[in-house]
Amino acid sequence: MRKVLGASFFVLGISSLISQVLLIREFAMSFYGNELFIGWFLFAWLFWSGVGSFWGGKVPAGNVVFFDRAGICQGLVALFLPLEVLAVRASRVLLGQTPGAVADLVPALSHSFLALAPFCIVLGLQFSFAARAWNDGVEMSRPGKEVGRAYLIETLGFVIGGVLFSFLLVRLPVFAVVTLVIWMNLGAAVLFLAHQKRKYPGIWLASCALVVGVVLLCLGSLEFWTAQFRFPSEKLKFFANSIHGNVAVTQRGAQYNFYQNGVLLGAERETQASEYLVHFPMLAHPAPKDVLLLGTGFNGPLLEVLKHGPSAVHEVELDPAFSGEALRFLPRDLQKALQDPRVKVWTADPRAFFRIYGGKFDVIIANLPDPTTILINRNYTRDFFRTIAAHLRPGGLFAMRLGFAPDHVTPELQRLGGSVYATLKDVFHAVKVLPEDTIYYLAMTETLEDPTPEKMIRRMRARHITPAFLTEANIRYRLTNDRVEQVSALFENLIWRVKNTDARPRSYYFAFLRWLSQFHPGAARAFFSMAQVPFPVLLVGFLLCVAVPLSISKDPQRKRRRLAFYSMGTAGFSLMAFEIIVIYLFQVAFGNLYYRLAVLLAAFMAGIGMGTWMALRANKGSGRFALAWIHILGAGFFFLLMQCSRLAFDKGVFLQDWHQMIFGAIAVLGGIFSGAAFPFANTYYFSEGKGNRLGSVYAADLLGASWGTLMTAGFLIPVWGAVRTLILLGALNILMALFLFFRKDLGRKDV
Repeated sequence: MRKVLGASFFVLGISSLISQVLLIREFAMSFYGNELFIGWFLFAWLFWSGVGSFWGGKVPAGNVVFFDRAGICQGLVALFLPLEVLAVRASRVLLGQTPGAVADLVPALSHSFLALAPFCIVLGLQFSFAARAWNDGVEMSRPGKEVGRAYLIETLGFVIGGVLFSFLLVRLPVFAVVTLVIWMNLGAAVLFLAHQKRKYPGIWLASCALVVGVVLLCLGSLEFWTAQFRFPSEKLKFFANSIHGNVAVTQRGAQYNFYQNGVLLGAERETQASEYLVHFPMLAHPAPKDVLLLGTGFNGPLLEVLKHGPSAVHEVELDPAFSGEALRFLPRDLQKALQDPRVKVWTADPRAFFRIYGGKFDVIIANLPDPTTILINRNYTRDFFRTIAAHLRPGGLFAMRLGFAPDHVTPELQRLGGSVYATLKDVFHAVKVLPEDTIYYLAMTETLEDPTPEKMIRRMRARHITPAFLTEANIRYRLTNDRVEQVSALFENLIWRVKNTDARPRSYYFAFLRWLSQFHPGAARAFFSMAQVPFPVLLVGFLLCVAVPLSISKDPQRKRRRLAFYSMGTAGFSLMAFEIIVIYLFQVAFGNLYYRLAVLLAAFMAGIGMGTWMALRANKGSGRFALAWIHILGAGFFFLLMQCSRLAFDKGVFLQDWHQMIFGAIAVLGGIFSGAAFPFANTYYFSEGKGNRLGSVYAADLLGASWGTLMTAGFLIPVWGAVRTLILLGALNILMALFLFFRKDLGRKDV
């Protein structure tokens, strides 16, 4: 029986990791690729898994055969995963939302939260039932240690799953990966049947093979048919996965639309937007010969740049899928612009491009979406603008755009636009804003004479450019209307409070508030008010929320179990908060999170496995003082990283590709503390003998982790940044260590 249960824990770990990464990508594509939804997804995943484990731990032993129940759950995992993928892909159909539009917060969060419930509850139940079956016949003094061994086997499965996904499965169609998970879990369910000597396990195995075969035969059509669900009012014409996510081309009437990870990049031709984006900076420069275009250039901007007669144009596109088959949907003249001998298209992250390319430019133009995600926000920070300024020649210009509404400048929009303005002003000598429905920023490396309308018009005539929309009258109006001074004055009033940096992504948070205010203005105001709370007040309030429940119980046994529960919850909270910080910093430094997410998660789980293994070998006594020292060491680790992160952000240390290995090592070290806490917390929880709630500490781990994920991704990092979040984690672990060190005797001499 132990061998079957060991295989079950191992398959559970592999299935959990692969399913988690797979569904994160699916949610990101369905809900605009926003990290808030990724954080919410992880919160929901851990919350429902914790609920399942907690329920499984509360089931009375009686005549229940936990071995059988674990086998049933194994089969249900195989059934629910494909249904989860369908539920995520059909989210926009079910919610009645337009493709490419920002989803309304409440329906989107509610749908994702409820959609994950069946699958994750089954995962939690499976661990709890399998753990209780694993402990059948174990002597009374060892239940905590035995659960730790089961946890170690599951963690090993997590690591293997992460390696498999990162180096093999990431390149396969989604339903091919789903099929693999189905096969593993149905195969494990057959092992349960065979061990219990149930009838016809061979028939079950043959049925599993048939299901897998049918799915594989229908793989192509199934993948395309379900991808169409994301675009309910448009016809899907092209769909491809890559290491960076997903590329899609749809058709609505005669117009083709291009999407990347669910974000609408634009239609196949956007002449008006392209003219305004390109001609202002190009006409502001007397002779733009070397030009760099960051972001979307295929649907018009590149063609407009070429009209100025540059010597060389470099275009940087993130995803190689856009330089291939997807571009066949472009009009002929735009395809021809891409084939111009002066044009060189790079498929790289903008920061990676600057690491590779050492040349300088006369004009750099960024055609990027608003900073609604961490991935996009990293192109709006002071750190990135400094890199851009270093790659401009004397007298060079940098131009970018942002969605705006000058007739209704809400506080959220004022702070978003002001954040970009203040960050540019911190790097460049002069910044000019041109506000309308889209606000354009012109930033110059030197204090030059303002580009006047007459100069621009003369240059446009000299270069024989006749734009369809940016007429001479429009140039005069956009540079001299009253809104230019009004909006500039608004932004100047905020300049010392809203700068956007890699360490503190304020533009991302203000973009989130602006999005939220479109649907729920009251909620946006509440979030904005929360951001005004001084950090010391937030820190004290947070610590009190933990300290008060630990101080009110009078029953010795309940005190001990509550302290063990909170200790494990703190370890889970700290690990996931730290995991979000590492993922965030990795995203900022390298931008290829979709490719490396599984590796980072596997590194965390490898650390957890190492910590669990070391704790199992040293697990003696009640575990209370061991837990206390684990929290002390964890706090020291967080405070050390706080200093290292300050150094990294100030000096730009983590810029080379090989530094990705450092992030992996940090993830392993962070995982060790949480992994070591689990066996000791179980031992302390059951220090008076075998209990009947073997899933309780596991539930505490998951529930603490769920709140750590949600608070860190949705509030702590966007508002307070990575450094202060690490301070909070260190203080929280010191508080828990003090409770463990100085609690009075709880009724046992060895406690």
